[in-house]
Amino acid sequence: MSLPTNEHRSPTEHRKRPHAAFAVAAVVVFAIVVALGFAAIQHGASSSNLNSSNAESQIMAVGDAMAGASSADASASCPPYGPLPYADPYSGEGYAAVDETGFVSTAARPLSTFSADADTASYANLRRMVREGARPDDVPSGAVRIEEMLNYFDYDYAPPEGDELFGVTAGMADCPWNPDTKLLVMGFATTPAERAPEAGSNLVFLIDVSGSMADTDKLPLLQSAFATLVENLDERDRVSVVTYSGEERVVLEGASGADKRRILRAIESLRAEGSTNGEAGLRTAYDVAERQFVEGGANRIVMASDGDLNVGMSSESDLHDFVDERRGRGVYLSVLGFGTGNYQDSKMETLADHGDGSYHYIDCEAEARRVLDRNLLVNFTPLADDVKLQVEFNPAQVKGYRLIGYENRTLADEAFRDDAADAGEVGAGCAFTVAYEVVPADSPFDVAEPQLKYGAGNADGEQGDSATGEGATDASAKDGADGGAQRGFAARAVGEEWLTCSMRYRPVGQSGAREQALAVDASSLVAAPSADWRFAAAVIECGMVLRQSPHAGKATLQAALELVDDARDEDRAEFASLLQTLARRDMEPAAAPYARSRS
Repeated sequence: MSLPTNEHRSPTEHRKRPHAAFAVAAVVVFAIVVALGFAAIQHGASSSNLNSSNAESQIMAVGDAMAGASSADASASCPPYGPLPYADPYSGEGYAAVDETGFVSTAARPLSTFSADADTASYANLRRMVREGARPDDVPSGAVRIEEMLNYFDYDYAPPEGDELFGVTAGMADCPWNPDTKLLVMGFATTPAERAPEAGSNLVFLIDVSGSMADTDKLPLLQSAFATLVENLDERDRVSVVTYSGEERVVLEGASGADKRRILRAIESLRAEGSTNGEAGLRTAYDVAERQFVEGGANRIVMASDGDLNVGMSSESDLHDFVDERRGRGVYLSVLGFGTGNYQDSKMETLADHGDGSYHYIDCEAEARRVLDRNLLVNFTPLADDVKLQVEFNPAQVKGYRLIGYENRTLADEAFRDDAADAGEVGAGCAFTVAYEVVPADSPFDVAEPQLKYGAGNADGEQGDSATGEGATDASAKDGADGGAQRGFAARAVGEEWLTCSMRYRPVGQSGAREQALAVDASSLVAAPSADWRFAAAVIECGMVLRQSPHAGKATLQAALELVDDARDEDRAEFASLLQTLARRDMEPAAAPYARSRS
């Protein structure tokens, strides 16, 4: 049975040719509705609640102070916001369900282990939705990944010291949405890089040219911004272009980065039509990347698509298995997502996560320039592979904790020192942020603790007294023998430290893994946190509200807006404007009720 071609068009396109008589009738009905609506609005305005008016005034005042413009103005880097032209616009988009991590008892599980993540797609995708007119309730919860929202922005994190690859910054203060907990924000930064390695780069662009990519916010958007990337290439770089639709095609292979005109002609010649055979395209792109491999350079496939794969591999499990098979040969796969209406976020994220690359969403030309210029030749240059983090909490100081975000990046505790276990890749000039909500030992906040018959020991079976630390000696001795074996919580039950954050990674080009650690104690707890901490708290609060998190406590969009007291750059000013817009829309009645899919 032949598969239908993917001829997706934007929902508004289907309404362009109504019958003339129907059009006239529609105009008459529309005029009547507008007249009735105007009268109803006037009547509602005269009887509006005073508290709602005050709240809206506060939202506008705070937002204008932070963003320097009303919510109707254009954002710092993308087109202005506007109303949604149709109901339930995201029902055709695909997002993975998010199962939030709740509070964990330190006594039961003192270790929190997960993979690093420097993706930014979720924030740009959210910005696109808000610009289209989405209200908070319209945003699918699966589209809100708080770690990607945090990682979109720049922070003043400490640089690495000595021979370490990462600088680590930690700050802790009272949690804005829960008076009984603390918010810990940790930043990890690498040394900035000016461009790709001296050996040059091998870039293979795998571009979806199926029919669904014809919309102006997809292939045409990529083409218009591609010159930004080409400007930074030189004779050390090799550029290939592979396309796929009903069939795959090698448009360009191994072109010198100095031959800018040839590269741009190849990109400008692309046209969107046909079905979407992503499998054939991926296989060909990996083959080209391996033929053009640059020893000691940056070897990367950059896939540009809306994720609407309908021929060949189309399930997330199939994509996962294929990319896993090709991973480990020195070629990284990064993903650029485009479009709306049929966007398949979960497939795109799967490809990037298992292709040892990063994931970005392109919602406007300014974002395309940001990613193609700032990210591809800098942050995409691999620095460390299999970057894992393990945070060990001290039960003498911490009753419980919860990791905010990174739900799809969690690892088994024993995987931290298993160098065969795959984890995130981090590039030069990259930074990422990690946040925990921490429950102090003396907090009235209740954290459920399981009743253990034999107590909590380490992975080797030793048990210790959580009050005295007895029984930890053997485990600590083993740490020195194997570079840091799994520790039981008794080893750090005594003392002023709240937690120790350990990182394990493999520097690119080296076979052995390295570790570094940072202990966090009461000195990191401050009454007046930094502007970076407050901004990160605002991003987290926004994400929890949009996700309808059960741990949101007193979080509101307005409270998040009030935390943004340092709009130091265009990105932060834009976020303040986005918050202001969402807060205002949250107070307005919905235009029409409709069933919403939030998964």
